[in-house]
Amino acid sequence: MKEYLLDGHKLIYHLERVGKFLSQGDCFPLYMEISIIGRCNHKCLFCAYDYIGHPNRKLETGRLLKFIDEVAKCGLKSLLFSGEGEPLLHTDIERLVTHCYGRGIDVGIYTNGQFLTKALAEKLLPSLTFIRFSFNAGTKENYADIHRVGQDVFEKVARNIRTAVDIKREKKLSVDIGLQFVLLPENINTLFKAIKVMKKIGIDYFVIKPFVQQSAKQSYRMKSPFRIDEIMRIFDEAESLSDKNFRVIARRSSFKDYGKRNYGHCYGTSFISVLNSAGDIAACLPYWDKQDFIFGNIYNGTFKDIWLGKKRQTIKRFIEDKIDAKSCPANCRPHAVNDFLFQIKNPEVKHLNFI
Repeated sequence: MKEYLLDGHKLIYHLERVGKFLSQGDCFPLYMEISIIGRCNHKCLFCAYDYIGHPNRKLETGRLLKFIDEVAKCGLKSLLFSGEGEPLLHTDIERLVTHCYGRGIDVGIYTNGQFLTKALAEKLLPSLTFIRFSFNAGTKENYADIHRVGQDVFEKVARNIRTAVDIKREKKLSVDIGLQFVLLPENINTLFKAIKVMKKIGIDYFVIKPFVQQSAKQSYRMKSPFRIDEIMRIFDEAESLSDKNFRVIARRSSFKDYGKRNYGHCYGTSFISVLNSAGDIAACLPYWDKQDFIFGNIYNGTFKDIWLGKKRQTIKRFIEDKIDAKSCPANCRPHAVNDFLFQIKNPEVKHLNFI
């Protein structure tokens, strides 16, 4: 079985783009995360965007379809529908996903899964590279406490996930169906119940990841960090439940090296970018609500014009030259990419030509 490589990076498979960045100092992104809607039907305890206030806004379908065409022409390889709100609340989600697929862009979705009906799943799954469910408890009571919804939602989401698995099998689709479990003191006691429920349902993989303090404005705070030795033993037991058809993946590096960086500056924003539900293209997730880090708005210009524009170039130079990456929020999206690029640009080994 091929690895999912959730704690690493895949730039070594895109050396042409890396070469352009190194020779010219910039390139078009390979990956973009789009928040197509601000609203969410869950109010999760640990939500990274609760301080934004779940705005009742969504990206206009016609403009977003054109935007997808624009990024495809610039060589975007993958796009994730995620972000501030629940992507399945956007009434044109199927149209957006299939349009990306038709333009040769790999598409993924993060969703809480409550609104994934059978009819919608049948339309979405053939065009998706993966769908990953946010499912953060193993009992209906704990799920209600973490997701801040009614207890009946636990079973409804589980049924929806099972339906997606059945459709994948019946139609022999290549889409990966996964689950993400954010480990908290409030849900750790139901972790194994969640794993067993999902293994029985038949998903492809179950990811255990740490809570990330992405902004000081977030409401949730962990009262105390996990003891690494204790959770590593838990991870050993959890991963022992894997078999040839089902993988439990504990993101061990993200837990053990939380907040640690071996690089001084961020270069990853040339390869990764984000678009929020207001139409702002920003440097990265922790800064997409800060005007000083917003490159431009897609309602006022094309992607290419924004990406090559003076404002983005100014922000890019500031990020790469002035910001100490060690002061940024922990476990950021381009972390592994930054580590790789920093080593290339600032080699720490002698005799480089003796390969």
